[in-house]
Amino acid sequence: MAEASRGSKGTALVLYQGGIGDGDAKVYRFQVLLPSGMSTSLTLRNPGEEMLVHDLLLSVKKELNNGHMGADGRLQEIQWSGNIYLTDLLDRKFTNKIKLSYFDTKSINILRLHDGKGAIVSTFENMWDLTPQTDLLQELPAEYSIESALVDLTDNALQALWSNGNEERKLIKITVDKEKIVIFDTGKGMDGSDGNSIAKWGTMGSSNHRVFREKGIGGKAPYLLPFFGMFGYGGTIASMHLGRKVFILHLSREVLLKQTLSKNSKCTWKTAGGVRDPSKEEILLSPHQSFTKVEICGLKGHLEAPKLHGFLKDIYFPYIQYDEDNASMNTRNPVEFQVNGVNLAEIQEGEVTITNLHSSNGPDFVLHLKFSQVTAACEAHARLKCVYFPIIKGKESIDSILEKLSNDAYGVKENFDNFSRVSIRRLGRLLPDARWGPLPFMEPKYRKGPKAEFFKRCCKRVKCFVETDAGFSPTLSKTDLAQHNPFTKALRCLGSNYSNDCSAMKVKVEVCGQDGRVLSLKQLEKQYQDWIKKMHDMYDVEVDAGDDEPTLVINPRSKERLGISNDVEVIRVYTSISRKGQTWMKGDHLKIHPGVTGRMKNSCHSLKTPLYTTLEYILVEGLQGDVCGEARIICRPIEFSDEQGCLLDEAESPNIYIQESVSFPVSIIDNAKCQKMDDDAWNKMLKKKTEKAPAGIEVIRNLENNALGIVGDLPFEDVVTAGYQPPHELVAVIRPGNYIPCSTGLLDQKYIVKDDELEMVMEIHLSSSKDHPRVELIHNSMKKPSSRNDINGLYFFPLREASSIFSKSGVYLFIFSVRCRDSRVIQHKTEIRVCPDPNSRCWQIFSVADHSAYNTPVEIRLGCPVRCLAVKSVDSYGNRIPFLDISNVIISVLDGDDIISQVDDIKVELSSDALTLKAKDFMFKTSKLDILRPKYEANLKISSSDSEFSGICPCKVKPGFPSTIKMDMSLGSEKNLIPGRVIDNVLLEVFDHCSNHVEEGTELNVRVDGLSFQDKRGSVLQVNSAGLIDLSGALKVVSSFGSHACLTIFHDEKKIFSETFQIAIRELKAVDVPESCPAGSLLENIMFEVSDIDGVIDESIDGPLHTLIITMNGLPLLEGAQYAFKLGRCVVSNVQVPHEQGIVNIVAYHTHYPELRTTVQLQVHALDLVLSSVEDGPEPILSYPISSIPNSDLLFQSQLTPEHNFHLAEYIKDVIEKTTDEIDDTHSKMISEQKMIEALYSRKKALEDEITNLKDEIGPTVGSLINAMELTRHKIVENIGTAASVLCSISSGEHFIDDVIGVVALLGTVTDSKISRMLAVYLGKEDMLAVVCKTQDAANYIEKYDMDGNVKLDSGIHSEAAALGVPINKRFTIICLDAIEPYKGGLLWNSTQKELALPCPFPNLKKPNGFSGFAVNMINLSDENLNISTGSGYGLRETLFYSLFGELQVYETRKDMLQALPYLKGGAISLDGGVIKGNGKLLLGYSDPKITFPVITLSPNTLDFSEGSQDIVTKTNLLDANVRLLKKMEDKISKREESLKELFEKFNKKKRKFDKISEVIEPCSSQLNQLTPVQTPGKSHFKAEVP
Repeated sequence: MAEASRGSKGTALVLYQGGIGDGDAKVYRFQVLLPSGMSTSLTLRNPGEEMLVHDLLLSVKKELNNGHMGADGRLQEIQWSGNIYLTDLLDRKFTNKIKLSYFDTKSINILRLHDGKGAIVSTFENMWDLTPQTDLLQELPAEYSIESALVDLTDNALQALWSNGNEERKLIKITVDKEKIVIFDTGKGMDGSDGNSIAKWGTMGSSNHRVFREKGIGGKAPYLLPFFGMFGYGGTIASMHLGRKVFILHLSREVLLKQTLSKNSKCTWKTAGGVRDPSKEEILLSPHQSFTKVEICGLKGHLEAPKLHGFLKDIYFPYIQYDEDNASMNTRNPVEFQVNGVNLAEIQEGEVTITNLHSSNGPDFVLHLKFSQVTAACEAHARLKCVYFPIIKGKESIDSILEKLSNDAYGVKENFDNFSRVSIRRLGRLLPDARWGPLPFMEPKYRKGPKAEFFKRCCKRVKCFVETDAGFSPTLSKTDLAQHNPFTKALRCLGSNYSNDCSAMKVKVEVCGQDGRVLSLKQLEKQYQDWIKKMHDMYDVEVDAGDDEPTLVINPRSKERLGISNDVEVIRVYTSISRKGQTWMKGDHLKIHPGVTGRMKNSCHSLKTPLYTTLEYILVEGLQGDVCGEARIICRPIEFSDEQGCLLDEAESPNIYIQESVSFPVSIIDNAKCQKMDDDAWNKMLKKKTEKAPAGIEVIRNLENNALGIVGDLPFEDVVTAGYQPPHELVAVIRPGNYIPCSTGLLDQKYIVKDDELEMVMEIHLSSSKDHPRVELIHNSMKKPSSRNDINGLYFFPLREASSIFSKSGVYLFIFSVRCRDSRVIQHKTEIRVCPDPNSRCWQIFSVADHSAYNTPVEIRLGCPVRCLAVKSVDSYGNRIPFLDISNVIISVLDGDDIISQVDDIKVELSSDALTLKAKDFMFKTSKLDILRPKYEANLKISSSDSEFSGICPCKVKPGFPSTIKMDMSLGSEKNLIPGRVIDNVLLEVFDHCSNHVEEGTELNVRVDGLSFQDKRGSVLQVNSAGLIDLSGALKVVSSFGSHACLTIFHDEKKIFSETFQIAIRELKAVDVPESCPAGSLLENIMFEVSDIDGVIDESIDGPLHTLIITMNGLPLLEGAQYAFKLGRCVVSNVQVPHEQGIVNIVAYHTHYPELRTTVQLQVHALDLVLSSVEDGPEPILSYPISSIPNSDLLFQSQLTPEHNFHLAEYIKDVIEKTTDEIDDTHSKMISEQKMIEALYSRKKALEDEITNLKDEIGPTVGSLINAMELTRHKIVENIGTAASVLCSISSGEHFIDDVIGVVALLGTVTDSKISRMLAVYLGKEDMLAVVCKTQDAANYIEKYDMDGNVKLDSGIHSEAAALGVPINKRFTIICLDAIEPYKGGLLWNSTQKELALPCPFPNLKKPNGFSGFAVNMINLSDENLNISTGSGYGLRETLFYSLFGELQVYETRKDMLQALPYLKGGAISLDGGVIKGNGKLLLGYSDPKITFPVITLSPNTLDFSEGSQDIVTKTNLLDANVRLLKKMEDKISKREESLKELFEKFNKKKRKFDKISEVIEPCSSQLNQLTPVQTPGKSHFKAEVP
């Protein structure tokens, strides 16, 4: 064996330093060993082939002078002037020159300096520069222990053997005694090669294992891959720390094979630095013939082998015992560890082993964490396993662990509270100094309440075992994680935000549960709390039983006050319990230390000072033997009496009442948080408490207030004037029982009770006077004590908060009260009297005619007396002062400074207490009220005769009641009083008795006779703001010509106006009517005239409303015939005289005015025209009297006398002409209708061209809107039998009721067909076809029901469906906007589409990949739909679309959508077909909906218009209007064509009639031609065709 620091004679020992070079320059590096045992480094650049030794020594000396010396200053011992020379490790001596070719430029060469003085040393210091990199300096440990050094060497051994095959032994054997430490491992040894040289041992960067660090990232926990190597000099540091000499033997199988194959194959193992033969024991320990052995001698410290057993087992526990092999469920021993011949797998020692023995049987709370840096491509992994250590029969398992470790002499200094709650391993190796407190997610989240106390207690029973991979960086000594590493910081912050650590914020942490699901922070906290509760219920047993027989209480009251769980049904109540070797009984006096949390009366409270109590009861949950029997102790504080303490009612149904007592967990006994008190100590404390207990209240006054910085004072028990300004605040204190007034200073802290729980109440009561003791509470405040100027226990009551204090006169009573802890109430009362301020006296009107003048202006009406006006004399604060003089008063009505009316002769009375002055029975008169119209607002002023005192209040002076009316109308003009005419100008001006216009709204009863109201207002009319009743256009003359009309006006049944009017007189007469005529003849052109009394024709009798009816002998001339007037005249072209002789009475009268009537008597004599026979025949063709006689019965020449033949000929001629005119008229109408149809077709063509041009001008975007909407509308119409189809099929294009908005699919558009399809898939066909209404009334109108609940098919939308011939046979959805709960989070007002301002669902993360937005904001609304709003002002987006989509998110792909699963609140869709409906509901399969939202690239109100274009929006509206006009025009064309068809049929019917007349007249045509030239009709010359 050779000493590593010296080297072997005849072999060059070169320090390896890989990768050193400086371009093409030759650089030689030397380590010069000095005679003193020190060394120094030297670097030469391009020195040439050789160099003088003298020059080299000068360089060494210069290097030493720069500061390289030993701590003891051994530099002066070198004799530079003596016989000095250099040697290398091959013992070559250099005295004059040194050849540099002997040395390597790629390594550090060693030279020894000899000065010929003293002995040769064998140990040298400072040979290697072990300074780590600068970024590792902050990771240097505070101390590097002997155990840490041993672990470093063991790490090297574990790394060396881990690569052994399955058949090769993995053994680490450590032997420790007082003289040396031997570490033996069966790993692969070193040889003499450059890559695996012993010279690299201890060299920075020479670790072969640190290159495998990336292989140690990831994998399966606990990440057993011992690539611990970091820098390559851990073994060196550890060896130097343990001992003074290190001997290393590396034996490699490869070396053995090389030696056995050589000719001189002696069984010898060679290493760089020495030669030695292996022992039999070493070969036995390593059957595969490869091992490493390190011997360290000259130990600097002592290691005890027994302690090493547990220490090393803790460090390498999973390598010694692996319990996580789920396949075999057996414990494996990956590596065999021996310490002084003891196999560590066979011993039960060490903290880890003891901890495992005391843990619960699970299940454990397991988390898998992945850490990745946002700015760097690096990651790390960790597994967290939280283990629960329950309390067993009142003893914490962690306390049992600590006791065991203490008994085994492990030197544990921790207790239950500061016990390490986090243990960390890296690559399976324990980091012994990583004894962290609980991670943030392990901390109890509740701050107050019973849950806070429960979780605070249970969370301390959890320890987290963290397994990390190689992604985490350890400290240099590998005893803890590198604290400044971002992954370490992120791990420490798990469960909290990173707002205080920027580097941790750059780390993304993905937390997965045991099932592999990603957890959010809230989910992690909830699952952890649920697990805590579960483990507590399964394993914790705080108390099994007490010492006495318990009282069982079922469903106790006030569970929260008792500190027990709400789900507990039974508790056991004990009076004695054994704990910590003592018996704790009812009545024991306890001192409970600060920091303990107890359940007080109002809340859970952590004690800040010691609490002295009496033990009353011990409560245990559940029945004896139940698991999770939590226990509480009930204690009564010293301040409360026995009656105020906890009461146990042991009746048939026992119950417990805690009252003022406090509930504490029984663990305060176990944790020594309370102690018993003997009677002496208790009595002393009781006396002390009594002396310090509250006894009275005192208000601090006078000079003492200055010490508190308070300005001013209150003169208690004194009198002040109203308006007295009190100090800003009042100070009161509670005096203890030992306080003696005037014995000490008022602010002496000893005599001021300081109790933060005592609240003081100050009440201020006001009594108006002693004679009328009506007490009013005007101020009430409660304060807790505070401090000022180092004085505690002060109660400050702000007085300025009491706004009315000292402003009202009366007695102010101050009452201070405090309810003490023992329920006593102490009080202090004092008072101050306040009088009115006489210097601010004024008058104030407070009522007029029993109506208050304070709130609203008083009303006064002219002509009505004011019965009483009450005035009081007050100061500036409203306090009443007695009147002194009431001789004369004046009351005025003022408009500004102008007097409208004034009264000075007034009766005045004074009340018995002289506080009220009353002016009675006075009345105002004036004609100036019109200047106050229309509000009549003025001021009412009352003043003394000398104007020294006065009072003003607002009033309204209203006019008197209606008295006279002036009429401005043209009723007197005859032209206005014509029956049926509406009178254009009628104004009634209404005045009161003082000639003021009456008040607006005054009602008058207007009664008419001969007139009627046009506007159906009725007879009760109101005066307008101008004082008028305007009847213009409201009255119509209904009396007949020549009669009278009357207008009468009443007010309150009193007639105030009446006027009678003459209706115009008219006369109807016949002009130029003969007195007689032949029977059967015609009277032609009979004229009737209407004239006034002067005979002037009334040309206003004109138009279609003026017609004449003529009867002959009581029968109409022609059934239903009426004859029109034109400019006062009516001409009757012919009247057929009867064929019988006698007197004929012809009566003519106006159709609407029958009083216009005239009668003409006509003498009818015989005519010689003889009828051959008068028989009933068929219905005549001609519509004149002669038509009743067949043509065969007429005997013309022999029967007609010469004087009558002319009349018959004229009659026949008239028949022919009239029939011809009718045919001509029908034909003309046909031609006109045909031309109209042609014009409509032309206009239709023009409209179609205009629509096409507008579409081209607007562009494809808006054009596509119309096309898309029409396409969607067409698809909806195709869904026959649905309400939406009927709604879209109504021909007018308008809805049948205003508040029906439309169908969901037509109320919005989208910009992409994929979005349109997926939104339709999400909603479904039923919602897409839903009918949207504004109001519930509209929804009710759509469908109605009969008494039996059946749908009424003749009303609502069903009647529309019936008219279309497509009845609704399917159910349909109605959406009422007013019934929808709208979104109230606001809108994006700077957006034209008014999108919803939805909160971001990813508050702590950037927007996920593929996130497109919210579906509700992807719907585009037209300007018209944007303006639709409910009665509450919410639009379609906040109501309809938010109710349909909610916060539905839209993603590009399913993958993007699933990655964002934790952040989905209202579901999501992806454009490639994914649908999540929320609450774990996924929609699978494929569907291609037919009804989708219309797709356009942009909404019309967001188009980008160029400057040269016209207003696109206007054109769009014009386009829409033209489309509707085109629809109407097509309807008109259809109607016109139908009308033309009817005219054609009528024309043919007239033509056939004309042909029949021709057949009747033609046989007699020759005889008629002899009488007069009559054109006899022949064949029809009329032709007509329907176009």
